[in-house]
Amino acid sequence: MKLKKAESEMLPVWVLSGVYTKPFFAWLNEAEKSNIWEHQNDTVVKMRQGNFIYLYLQKGAGKNLVPGHDLKFAGLFVRKNYNLYDVDMELAVLLGLPEEIGFPCRTDIRRAAEERASQKADEILEMHWQEFLFQSGLDTKSLIPLVVRSEIRERAENYYLQGRNLADIKFVPKISLETSFSDTMYLLFLEYGEQVVEKIAKRWIKRNIAYISQQRILFGCVRDEFREILNTPNDRIHKIKRLIQALEGNNSRTVKIVLCRNGKVIHTNVRAVDICNPKGCYAVKSLVPKDRGALYRVFGKAAEFRIEDIQSVSCGRELLYEDTKKKTA
Repeated sequence: MKLKKAESEMLPVWVLSGVYTKPFFAWLNEAEKSNIWEHQNDTVVKMRQGNFIYLYLQKGAGKNLVPGHDLKFAGLFVRKNYNLYDVDMELAVLLGLPEEIGFPCRTDIRRAAEERASQKADEILEMHWQEFLFQSGLDTKSLIPLVVRSEIRERAENYYLQGRNLADIKFVPKISLETSFSDTMYLLFLEYGEQVVEKIAKRWIKRNIAYISQQRILFGCVRDEFREILNTPNDRIHKIKRLIQALEGNNSRTVKIVLCRNGKVIHTNVRAVDICNPKGCYAVKSLVPKDRGALYRVFGKAAEFRIEDIQSVSCGRELLYEDTKKKTA
């Protein structure tokens, strides 16, 4: 099978990369000829099933060869796109392929199917969620989650500290096929990709209506809380974020902090990492005993203070953080 230049450019990389891949590829596409490809002292056997060709390395001799005993599975060839999957290292070496040429294995294909099915489920939910919800016939009670305000607030704060925006706060389906990716599904996905992905996505949605409903409501609550943070300039989380950003790159260093509460001021040194708490409450272990005692006398709890108590943070002569309201006061 001699390939024209235009045809060669459309072929997978592996066909043009090995020492013996071109004659091997020609043999794979021979419809009526031998099912055996011999090279030096090795023999490859092909068995066709629909649009797939199963490849085996022959370990025994004779006419009645048994897969798994006399024949070692060495790869799967898809006639539709000329791709190879699950290629055994022994076959790759036999074909003279360089080490950098890799082939997807079953696990790779499962993960690809999971990713595409998750994306498809997201698209379907955006367009047809109400239809699935109506068809489910589930009672309202099972569709509504237990909403804990403190947990919603914490999630919203985490999104804010991570630099996210409102568009990021949404329920995103994550489909796992780890226990259900059968041989049949594997082959169907390789041959009919998009149709199989859509079927998987719709089946997952139908089986998880209550879970999806609860998650969509929870994410909606987090989104509302996040919006509230953005619309409240004096929210303490803004101070926490500014402090964490100011300390980036200085976590291993000792910084000087000025604490102020009820008109009482304390100057002390701490490790920067000890005041990078996203909750804005600090129990600093790196304080020297003298400063720990001072905090206890002024604040009432040994070595504990809050973001509201921090007036400034500096490293050497560099001012890293300052509470402008406290300074004005």
